[in-house]
Amino acid sequence: MTLKRGSLLKFGGGLIVLAGVGFVVLTSPWTWSLIHPSRDLPALQGADLENGRKVFVASDCATCHATPGQDKHTVLGGGRALDTQFGIFHMPNISPDKTHGIGNWTLAEFDRALRQGVGPGGLWPDGRNLYPAFPYTSYQRLKGTDVRDLYAYLMSLPPQQNVVADHDLKFPFNLRRGVGVWRLAFLDGKPFAPGPVPKNVDATAYHQGEYLVEAAGHCAECHSPRTIAGNVPAKMRYAGGPNTDGTGWFPNITPDETGIGYWSAASIANYLHTGVSPIGRTAAGDMEEVIKNTSQLPLKDVQAMALYIKHLPAADHPAPGVPEPNRTDQLVMLKDWVRAAPKLPALAPAAIKQGNQATVVETKNAWLAAADVGGSTEAQGKFLGGAEVTVVKRDGDKTQLTLKGWQTEGATSVIYQAKGQRVMMAVLSNDAAAKVTRGTPEKDADTGQTWTPVALTLWSDANGLNTDRAAVWAYSHKTFQTTCSACHVLPQQEHFTANQWIGTLKAMRRFTSFNDDQYRLILAYLQNHSKDLNPSEAAAK
Repeated sequence: MTLKRGSLLKFGGGLIVLAGVGFVVLTSPWTWSLIHPSRDLPALQGADLENGRKVFVASDCATCHATPGQDKHTVLGGGRALDTQFGIFHMPNISPDKTHGIGNWTLAEFDRALRQGVGPGGLWPDGRNLYPAFPYTSYQRLKGTDVRDLYAYLMSLPPQQNVVADHDLKFPFNLRRGVGVWRLAFLDGKPFAPGPVPKNVDATAYHQGEYLVEAAGHCAECHSPRTIAGNVPAKMRYAGGPNTDGTGWFPNITPDETGIGYWSAASIANYLHTGVSPIGRTAAGDMEEVIKNTSQLPLKDVQAMALYIKHLPAADHPAPGVPEPNRTDQLVMLKDWVRAAPKLPALAPAAIKQGNQATVVETKNAWLAAADVGGSTEAQGKFLGGAEVTVVKRDGDKTQLTLKGWQTEGATSVIYQAKGQRVMMAVLSNDAAAKVTRGTPEKDADTGQTWTPVALTLWSDANGLNTDRAAVWAYSHKTFQTTCSACHVLPQQEHFTANQWIGTLKAMRRFTSFNDDQYRLILAYLQNHSKDLNPSEAAAK
């Protein structure tokens, strides 16, 4: 049996009509609304403008919607262009202007855009699917009261008559109707639901941070990789990913070593509040704009966000080109990343004269008696890199050195450079500690500890010394600069205190090829040029 041509045409036409109807139904915002229950939305009366401003800041609205070329974050005329692999998105005017902004939107329409990804208007009566460049996959978690208060706050701002161009997207992404399928697949419509609280963590602060990070702050929208469909895979949430404009990488912010695992919750909070990371790097690019907002949040909210971020599931996901962490205790050279440090800047022994002030360049064994130098007697002390000594006497290859510094109560085996600062210059045996000359004890006003000025004279050889302290610091600075800048922007020496530099440098040592003497000398350099210990005679950098 054969079908007549007319029947085939009717059958084909029917399939086309059926497919068209299916496409319209599948992509309709109404279809999504039928599947997902409606959400609470309190009446506009009683809106809290101050809370609305807080939600505005936490939601980072100004970063995208503030008009470029001016500094006021409440001038929301839009116009910023976001160039992506899909084409160019032009950030819309969300000021209360009735012609070019959202001044004619009702609270219900605003809520639908924010939590469902559907704007009013368009060719169809069911509304316009919004592109997920607008992070409604996160904003869907916002509470109804916060949506209402944000709407009221936006409507209180000055209207802007800025005309923004339409998006310029590639085919098929320019078919806005098709976004309805994406919404059906990846917009779950669920309200915020607090998750389980880690052990020994304050539940109230944790859940507040969870809400700010997951909903208002929409941090995962940038700091996560995306699949070919454009959604965020759950297991890689917050693990970092490429910038949508193709010019960089949003970092992994999970507590993994490939992320920010060495940051404390306090460090994260400080970064969100000031824009300065634990290594002294200042936020730049889009994150600089984000910090302008998070810095306006109450400190307790920033601390809550930091607490939640610190307890995210760790994800092993290094940025491209960055070496994998060294997960062993072995010292390794990062191939093609860290250049070998030059030879330590020690002078020839003959250049060390009686009466010289000299800087210890490499750790030196020391003895109470000249006869024991270089012999079988165990060393009774060690001078450490960066210590400044006076050459009291030369006796052939032997050198008598005097060291002046400070000791704190209960630690007579260590001599420090300054009162209250853990800048170690020498470690001593019990016999050497008994020979220390001590002055009048002083109490440190900051810590309440008692410190005593001390002096000690020991014998050593003439190796590992340099009479030009500025040259020693220049070597240390260059080695620090060429090694540490391979992986990140260098922190300023004065960003940390002398005591803070101890833990900071120790945490990063595994990524370097420093030997013990280089490490000790660079630590001494950083401590001597720190925020609270920067003597004028050591100002060479």
